Amino acid sequence: MKNQNKLTSSILLILIICSWLPNNNLYAFENDEPTVLITGSNRNLGLEFVKQFSKKKWNVIATARNPKEADDLQEYAANNNNIVIELLDITNNDHIENLSSKYKNQTIDILLNNAGLTPRHFSAFRKLSGVDEDITRKSFEINALGTMKVIQAFIKNVEQSENGKIIALSSKASSFSERLKIPMMYSYAMSKAALNSMIYSLSFETKKKNVVVISLSPGMVNTTPGTSIPSAIEIDESVTKMMAVIENLTMDQNGLFIDYEDGRTIPW
Repeated sequence: MKNQNKLTSSILLILIICSWLPNNNLYAFENDEPTVLITGSNRNLGLEFVKQFSKKKWNVIATARNPKEADDLQEYAANNNNIVIELLDITNNDHIENLSSKYKNQTIDILLNNAGLTPRHFSAFRKLSGVDEDITRKSFEINALGTMKVIQAFIKNVEQSENGKIIALSSKASSFSERLKIPMMYSYAMSKAALNSMIYSLSFETKKKNVVVISLSPGMVNTTPGTSIPSAIEIDESVTKMMAVIENLTMDQNGLFIDYEDGRTIPW
């Protein structure tokens, strides 16, 4: 009995000591496959990115504001063990800090900033007098500032990669040269132009670290169920072509605004 008690006490002591020791690999993927972190993974382009990277055998950190309500993502991840779903509202500093701490030792080969605020179809065509101040502020907070904070938190993870890439999904609405020449999408276009400016500035830092950073246009995509925008493409086509562009990126494209179709440079 005494020996059994000593054994039990020894096991408990070992467990307590282990709990005190830092476990740097606790959240690391247990394989040598590349890793991608995708924001806004619960639907549309983000969910399709999750599916396509998973099929390519990548480790996928799929983030969402409300993981418990991300039914399609949860269902897909349940059948693919290379996907981990994480809580992340990119406007929430605590979320960003917690996730960054959790994966501080995980190399991230691609940081894919997909989360964003897109205007509803009809509100997009309001003239200046109809632009909502709160929505405009929220657009900047999510599309520009939120993305910047995510990059700040995970850039060191990307720098650990031998071929690190930081992708920010933008829009031709932000391009002075290629946007539609009509008054539309004030809040969205302004916030995405701010995002592009941040990416351009960042490229002078990432070049020194051998990390490619770009803004990427997904094209005009049908993302609202039950609606069909003339000349728009479907989600799977957009993501398939963006995947090819991302895969073939070189340092020569660092800091550029790239088109999903063929990797050409979009003028600012």
